Amino acid sequence: MPVENCVHKMQNKTFLQVYNCEYIRPPKPRRFQRAMKQIYRPSYVLSHFVHYSTVTNDTRSYDDFVRNHPDVDPKTFISKKDKGRKKASGLKEMFVDEMTHGVLVHARSVLPPETRRRSAECVVGSTHSCKLGFLCEDDVEFVDELHKDNVFHNADGSFCNCWRNKVIEDVLVPKLETLLSSR
Repeated sequence: MPVENCVHKMQNKTFLQVYNCEYIRPPKPRRFQRAMKQIYRPSYVLSHFVHYSTVTNDTRSYDDFVRNHPDVDPKTFISKKDKGRKKASGLKEMFVDEMTHGVLVHARSVLPPETRRRSAECVVGSTHSCKLGFLCEDDVEFVDELHKDNVFHNADGSFCNCWRNKVIEDVLVPKLETLLSSR
């Protein structure tokens, strides 16, 4: 395998932009439900750790939630009686719709030495895991069963392995850049 110069941090990009590359195209398949992120009311969480919240009340599964809250639409988590007003229900917790309510961006370091074999690892059909994100165009279909097989490619044949979140790119990044430039 050829060894290349390491890839270094993009100085002109925020972490929000650099890590806006999701390997599992949203919306996530149902199998990820156990890892879905939740939003808690502050009074519901008495302690917060770096990665997990410690909750002092019962946390139910999605199926339990639907069974125990027949008055709440499970697609929007808004009380059916309040649907016209779009008022949030009185729930202490809710599962977030990652397409409209919120998303967790995993910003983790890729060490420079991990990028030295990218031309052999980050290609269509490679048997190696590609540590870098190569953006797929919006029209590239995501197939959950194949996402680890390095089979995705853009119309021009170029390798790709992740999709951008349009809300992050088009709404949140400009807001962040505006705030950063005003400092």
